Amino acid sequence: MATVKVRVVVDELSNVMTQFDCIKVYRSATQDGVYTEITDVDTRMDLVEDVVVYEFIDTEAASLYVWYRTSYYHSTNFLESSMSAPMQGSQSNLYCSLQDIRAEGVDSDELSDARALTLSRGWQLWFEHKTGQWFYSRQIDDWRIDGNGSRVLWLRVPIIELTALYLNDDFTNAVDEDDYIVYNRTFPEDDRRNPRIKLKRRARAIFSASGTGSGLKFEAGDLNQMLAGRFGYVESDGSTPYPVKRAVLLLVLMSHELLSDSEIDVFRAGRITEEVTDRHRVRMANLWDEIGAWNPTGVFEVDEALKMYRRPAFIDSPRSFIATADEL
Repeated sequence: MATVKVRVVVDELSNVMTQFDCIKVYRSATQDGVYTEITDVDTRMDLVEDVVVYEFIDTEAASLYVWYRTSYYHSTNFLESSMSAPMQGSQSNLYCSLQDIRAEGVDSDELSDARALTLSRGWQLWFEHKTGQWFYSRQIDDWRIDGNGSRVLWLRVPIIELTALYLNDDFTNAVDEDDYIVYNRTFPEDDRRNPRIKLKRRARAIFSASGTGSGLKFEAGDLNQMLAGRFGYVESDGSTPYPVKRAVLLLVLMSHELLSDSEIDVFRAGRITEEVTDRHRVRMANLWDEIGAWNPTGVFEVDEALKMYRRPAFIDSPRSFIATADEL
């Protein structure tokens, strides 16, 4: 079985919602085959005002290469629209889908499905490594973080949704959500480059597992705070930022045929700035070139996306606490 993501963009949403209230998803083994609905009354995607992008995760696909069609449906009067054109989904959490690559005019004779997905996944991992971010929603249920002795806990990746917060070595009793503020806005303020959690001053007293009053602080300690929720650098609708998708797509298109293996290696390691052939010495550029400009690949859209979404330098409060006798 494979897990495939089907993405639906609803054009003319207000007009669609005058006749329909949900979306059906159909699947077929081949593009021209028989399509069978894989959603039901419980899993059809409800249309929501002002939401134009919908994603359905198919966890029972026979492979990554099956085909999908969708339709709009009214759950009361059973009115159904005609089905969409056939489309292929993408591997769950894949920025550049097979459909994205085909839409650029690269057919399966030029680039097979398997190699297209391999290139897409490989360049995605490269982009994540260079930026220090991931650009999809990742569920983490037991993220342990050092306490810093302050009311604010800074994170290295954006918060999409915090479902539970555990303080000061107490990993059983979650803190009441009214006692803290989660900075995860995308508009009009954008907290994605400074994600953090702040304990409220007006909150009730919170105590550590040892019974010592915390003074409404994340007590200094090693991995003594725990978070549960969804994290990642995504847009307000949960999608991967367009410049990231575009950068990965460009790398796939450029590397599938036009670049040699040695040129691909240069992309991954950095451009050559000096080469002495008689002694076989090669000097590779770092991400910042000789004049201080960000130019790791030489492809403008890719370099701009890397610069735009690179993780900021992480600055945290210094930890200061009195050592116990056992720690001396």
